[in-house]
Amino acid sequence: MRPSMKYGIIVSAVIIVFVPIIIGFYMLNKVVDPYETMVTRTEVSPELITIKGGFADSISRYHGYYLSHHNNSLFIQIKGSKLPIGGSKDFTISFSNTYGNVDDIYLLGPGNAKKKIWPNP
Repeated sequence: MRPSMKYGIIVSAVIIVFVPIIIGFYMLNKVVDPYETMVTRTEVSPELITIKGGFADSISRYHGYYLSHHNNSLFIQIKGSKLPIGGSKDFTISFSNTYGNVDDIYLLGPGNAKKKIWPNP
């Protein structure tokens, strides 16, 4: 077997294995549009903040969240994917309230998408 043919086979094998993995990781960590989610319950106490909800469609899956705080408001970005691999349709986000007085909680999405979820809009 010629060296150039061997090199071509190795490069092809690497591409076949790693490109789908890279694409999958990108799709699993995509911030979803807040209007694709349904928040069913939000509880805020001095100790704990809990948000329960799910996705409006039947294929999206929850894979985590990003959290930020600014001027007594919390901003949450839900990570999800349209791949039916891992994750769950419903989500419960719960974390310690280390922010003190929280006036508002918003879901943020790509671009300028923003949805107020607490107190009730």
